[in-house]
Amino acid sequence: MIIKENLKNPIFCIVAMNENRIIGDGKNLLWYLPGDLKRVKKLTMGSPLIMGRKTWDSIGRPLPGRANIVLTNSVSWSADGAIVVNTFEDAINKADEWINLNILNNQNLIQKKIFLFGGAEIYKVGLEYCDNIEMTKVKFDTDIGIKFPELNESEWKKTKLEHHLATINVPEHSYWHYRRK
Repeated sequence: MIIKENLKNPIFCIVAMNENRIIGDGKNLLWYLPGDLKRVKKLTMGSPLIMGRKTWDSIGRPLPGRANIVLTNSVSWSADGAIVVNTFEDAINKADEWINLNILNNQNLIQKKIFLFGGAEIYKVGLEYCDNIEMTKVKFDTDIGIKFPELNESEWKKTKLEHHLATINVPEHSYWHYRRK
């Protein structure tokens, strides 16, 4: 069992969702935000990412410069570039090992933080261990799809970092940082 106070490295959540907490359709994102993709890369570079198998499948490849830890129920699933685990506790342990190994090998770009990278099941299991959420809120009209878990808003201090108006190809969106009170 994981005890939050015993975590070696902080766990951050990174997510993009619409007003109805929809994060995707189970296979893909519903919007294309090139600026957000660059932001996510900048925030997560040098960190382990914990994702579910469906999220891995939607990306289709390992994300370079980061540990790609895939939590799946399947004991036989494997993919090149994925660190496969079957429990959330194993995912945290593998993330800690990856950070420690890369620090020992003098990898300068290593961040001492772990990111929950999706999807909904990973967020559901790991959100209680997060004190920080990097959130992109997208103006996208749908209530059908996979939902991010509901947050108790009173537990979080919310800071709006940037706001971007819609363009021809990109919906209106904003970047937020949530910090647990």
